[in-house]
Amino acid sequence: MSFHIFKYSLKSLIKDKMALFWMLFFPLILATFFNLAFENLMSNENFHQVKIAITTDYEMPEGLEEAMKESNLFIISYTTEDEAKELLYEKEITGYLKNTDELELIIFSSGIYQSITKVFLDNYAQISATIYNIIEGNPQIIYMGFLENLQFEEGFTEEIPVNNSMNMLVIYYFALLAMTCLFSSIAGCYAVGITQANQTSLAARINVAPTPKLKAFLSLISATISFQFMSALIALTYITQVLKVDFGDRILHIIIICLVGCFTGTMFGALFGSVTKFKAEVKDMLVSNITMVMCFLSGLMVLQIKYIVQEKAPIIAYINPASLITDGLYALYYYDTFERYYLNLSLLGLLGIIFCTITILILRRQKYASI
Repeated sequence: MSFHIFKYSLKSLIKDKMALFWMLFFPLILATFFNLAFENLMSNENFHQVKIAITTDYEMPEGLEEAMKESNLFIISYTTEDEAKELLYEKEITGYLKNTDELELIIFSSGIYQSITKVFLDNYAQISATIYNIIEGNPQIIYMGFLENLQFEEGFTEEIPVNNSMNMLVIYYFALLAMTCLFSSIAGCYAVGITQANQTSLAARINVAPTPKLKAFLSLISATISFQFMSALIALTYITQVLKVDFGDRILHIIIICLVGCFTGTMFGALFGSVTKFKAEVKDMLVSNITMVMCFLSGLMVLQIKYIVQEKAPIIAYINPASLITDGLYALYYYDTFERYYLNLSLLGLLGIIFCTITILILRRQKYASI
């Protein structure tokens, strides 16, 4: 009997046009819009080495070329000043250096690469001037190993292994996947409604049937989780295979967190439906709005919101299922280790179990004098 309820509940969800749109097609449409909006956005922000020419007509300051090569910021070419002007006019190089009375950077227009070059040269000039002044004031310092002991950089950060790809825009897709999982809350709320005899005539018939109410509820919930999990898998396949968004190579871990997310989202809707006394339409509206607020706080609409929440109210990030899914996916994508992923997965699963337990306790206590 349980399988019978599960099968027909799943069929009912698949044939429900409204459920199909919101739980399956809406995330796909939103992902398509994301792809159109973000196309080429990251590629424009990728850093490329600055193409710079050094004129061979003048002698460059000592150590400058070595410093530029060691910085790995520049692609250096050597040419005469006339050829450098021609290359600059044709935009083959960002600028060129010449050293007459002083070091000069010749550029055609301003931009990020020109600014990087200027900052590097200013920094080089400052450090060089400081060293020369120190040596000029005390020439003996050279014989005391001053130059050998110079250290321009000292790190105070801890090295943490990360993946090579770091696309910040994947946060939007992670939040979208979280929204897809949590949309099951609407179906979860509906599932509770049709087990409460005072809500609909269908619920009344289910309550007078010989099948125990708890068994019927679990079958309905299982069908909801299965349907939403399939929707999440379709959305995941569409984003990674059709839109070609890089989610990394840990697909199995992503699928697991989506499954747990669907369970928690469904049980959240079930809990909301069991503790509130509104009409079914009002419950659906409220639970969908709450889900969207969760997704908003996880960075679905504005990426900065996620970091504001993490900084100002981190507790919200640990009790918000959308944030737990998003953070878990991002930790999976960004870090080589699994500690943060398993922490978020555990908290997400724990929330789902708490929601499920409270819902079952509430449903067990509900009795009807007459139907």
